[in-house]
Amino acid sequence: MAIIRIGKTREATGFTSERYKAAIRLYLEAMGYAQLTDSKYEGHLTDMIFRPLGNAPWPEVRVESKASELSLSAPNLASEVRAYLKDWLSLSGESRFKFMIFAKKLINLSRWNTIWGDSISQSEAQDWLIDDLDESSAKFFLDPSRTKAIFSFFSEASVVEGNDVDLTDMAEEKKKVNLSANEIRQRALRQLIQMDQRARPVPKKSELMGNLLHFTPPSSYAVLGAGSLSAAEIHERMRRRDSPPYRIVAAGELLTLNDREADEGFSVLNPTRLRSLDLGELDSTYPGGLAELTNFAIGKMLRRIGVAFFENRSYFLAEDQVKMHKSRILELSSGESMQVAKPYRLKRKGEIWEDAGEGELNFVFHQAFSLRYRRLWDQHFIEFKLGKLYTKDGRTVIEGARAAKLDAHFRNPTFDRSETRQRKLEKLAEFVFREKLYKYPAWTRLFSFGDFLRIGTEWTPDAVPLDQSMIDDFDFQVEGGGSDSPDPTS
Repeated sequence: MAIIRIGKTREATGFTSERYKAAIRLYLEAMGYAQLTDSKYEGHLTDMIFRPLGNAPWPEVRVESKASELSLSAPNLASEVRAYLKDWLSLSGESRFKFMIFAKKLINLSRWNTIWGDSISQSEAQDWLIDDLDESSAKFFLDPSRTKAIFSFFSEASVVEGNDVDLTDMAEEKKKVNLSANEIRQRALRQLIQMDQRARPVPKKSELMGNLLHFTPPSSYAVLGAGSLSAAEIHERMRRRDSPPYRIVAAGELLTLNDREADEGFSVLNPTRLRSLDLGELDSTYPGGLAELTNFAIGKMLRRIGVAFFENRSYFLAEDQVKMHKSRILELSSGESMQVAKPYRLKRKGEIWEDAGEGELNFVFHQAFSLRYRRLWDQHFIEFKLGKLYTKDGRTVIEGARAAKLDAHFRNPTFDRSETRQRKLEKLAEFVFREKLYKYPAWTRLFSFGDFLRIGTEWTPDAVPLDQSMIDDFDFQVEGGGSDSPDPTS
């Protein structure tokens, strides 16, 4: 059984040593650790042992406290370090502790650097470690199988120089800096617990609705010849023309929908029909062609109903409504409606923004969105994503610090529940792809848009907490989004 000696004799004077250790405790507590034991009371080799707070993935810390000036040739220092090292080697990788030496002042700092600091040398560290050992005792530390691990021990250890006042001052500064970080860490831990709870679904049947709208693409495509015209010349001649979507696939060749009535849209190119392709041939001959044509087509449709584009986001223009002090509202034939732009004429009271009614226009809030082609599970979809955007007058987008400040104010998940988002998606799809078909060119009838993907399950997910924001609030960018922007002028 273990023998525990309570209150063994210490190497430094009681008052000075214990006051120094109290400062060390404050320093490490400010770093996110809590003290477990103290050799003054436990009687073990290690002066102090600390463990990280919560479930932080940091190692335990073992401290050697030297309330004095310290040189590498100090009596018993190498012997004490060897004892720590043997304990460290006896543990497996993840359970190994971090070793720290605290000293009021380091003598011959340049040599300390070659063993413990930035200029660490494996040979210097090894020579110092065994300098006072005889040949037989040194064999343990010279064993080639331990060389790499011993060097890791020295390179991962820390030596802290500073008196008790220095350590206390640093601890106070650390506490100030870490207050907000600790709060964020605690919030993250609570969210992790909630996520773990929600990972266990309720055994009740439900139907999940995704943000993917079923979509049937045109069945036939055409490659048109444009003679010797360059890509730049083709783009220039086609600018602002009401033509079907197209993609330049080679010099003087462009890919588009196989619709002879729509050929009139390319009359400025005096085109010739080179060949026709079905959907399978399109995928194999021009990979990515369907995505580009679909996104281009969606962009052309959106422009017809007063939508503008900014980076990867689309938003309904509201200049006319703003001039009349009104919001822009989408009216559906079902009698439902959806507000997509709202002017704010605001005054400021302290840190709270309040609607001041008829005051000077401050900004316009827009319900931004993104529509883009996606192919999943060998099916075709239009992916919907919601977001926010702010303009000065219903058209000119606000960017930079001001936009970030406004976004922080409107990022309120209490008013952004999954049910609300679902209804917004349904209304947006209804307005864009059903209500306004009469506003689109004839070639849009080659595209067929269905309903949102729904999946029946035997379980029901747990409800999302009211204070949890949607991921779209923090990252609206879509990987590769720049290459298939729905803006037909890009």
